Amino acid sequence: MIYDNLGRHADAEAELAKLKAAQGDSSAYQYATIYAQWGNRAKALEWLETTLRLRDPGLVLLMTDPLMDPLRKEPRFQAIERELKFPSAQDRLRSVRICAIRSIAFRPSSAVDRDAP
Repeated sequence: MIYDNLGRHADAEAELAKLKAAQGDSSAYQYATIYAQWGNRAKALEWLETTLRLRDPGLVLLMTDPLMDPLRKEPRFQAIERELKFPSAQDRLRSVRICAIRSIAFRPSSAVDRDAP
């Protein structure tokens, strides 16, 4: 990505080709992030679909990875998110609130007394 950011896209493509030759499909998620950052949404989504097919471990990052931000409004990207059955933002927020309430509500009274000013 650095070569591309420096305006040396041909060098960036050459380095990516070397990476693909060495890693094959095992770095599919990384290829998707690279293409997303280069603005090549079609290629990024192709590789993202490959990550889904291969069950690439990188998929656990999909919801929070800022390198994937250029793809978030794409219907194909959203379909992949749905297929992974990640909880919605609203569900995640609800879970955080429930955990916070439980941690406060179920503290032993001695812990509450000890923490008091």
